[in-house]
Amino acid sequence: MTVIASSLAENRLSETVSVFTYGGETLATSYGTNAVAFFGDRGIVLVDPFVSPVLAAELDAQLRTRTAVPVTHVVLTHHHTDHALGAGYFAKRGAEVIAHAEAAARMEAEHPNLIAERRRIPEVAHLFESAAPYVPSHVVSDGLLLDGGGLRLDVFHPGHAHTPGDLCVYAPALGVLVAGDLVSIGYHPNLEDADVAGWRAALERLRSLPFWMLVPGHGWAGGREGVDDQLLYLDEAERIVRSALRTGTEEDACAALTRAFPDHLLALVVRDSVKRLSTLKRVPPT
Repeated sequence: MTVIASSLAENRLSETVSVFTYGGETLATSYGTNAVAFFGDRGIVLVDPFVSPVLAAELDAQLRTRTAVPVTHVVLTHHHTDHALGAGYFAKRGAEVIAHAEAAARMEAEHPNLIAERRRIPEVAHLFESAAPYVPSHVVSDGLLLDGGGLRLDVFHPGHAHTPGDLCVYAPALGVLVAGDLVSIGYHPNLEDADVAGWRAALERLRSLPFWMLVPGHGWAGGREGVDDQLLYLDEAERIVRSALRTGTEEDACAALTRAFPDHLLALVVRDSVKRLSTLKRVPPT
């Protein structure tokens, strides 16, 4: 069932788990990031509450239509602002914000300048007027078991994949895996901070988990095939980029990758992907 409140869409996977998104591919819609809510008896565990306090507040208002229990924990799958910056809203309201140590370090180094830059963009400045850098209250190096109000959540670090500080959230009793940006469905993945070999290894690790519902960082929730599709994308993208660069330029490689996935959103990350893929030593089979 999908519920729409203004431009925020809710996809209820069950009475216990919902995925929220603004969709699209712009900064104003958090680049289509998914925020995931696990509804426990005594609190909500929220994963990746969008790019700004304004969007996080709208999400909070929608959560309040479902339950009176508060957001007690926020898990950040990585440091990129479209996933992490909105958590400051919940931190001010007493939620424990959980992040990997590498993500926390990147947040401290990168978020202040990004907030300042976005306040200078007229179209989105209002989204960042109340934004402020914050320090996650629970920093982990590997992972932890989290009691989400009677629901056990396994928060784990899959290694340096999409970023050095990735975390995934797995609910074994529900068969639900929140992969963060290790998986994007219908969106080009952002490779600017990636270790592509580590990303492939992390996806193989996800394959070993007995989940049935996969929530990607961007795109519609689906089944286990999302992991396989992401592996195929990485292999195909590397092949396309290497082939284009043998006889052409970086611009040619960007154009070739865009043509190969014409329905994918977030083309603004393609150039960084080309730069990253062009430096890899590994060449996938053709």
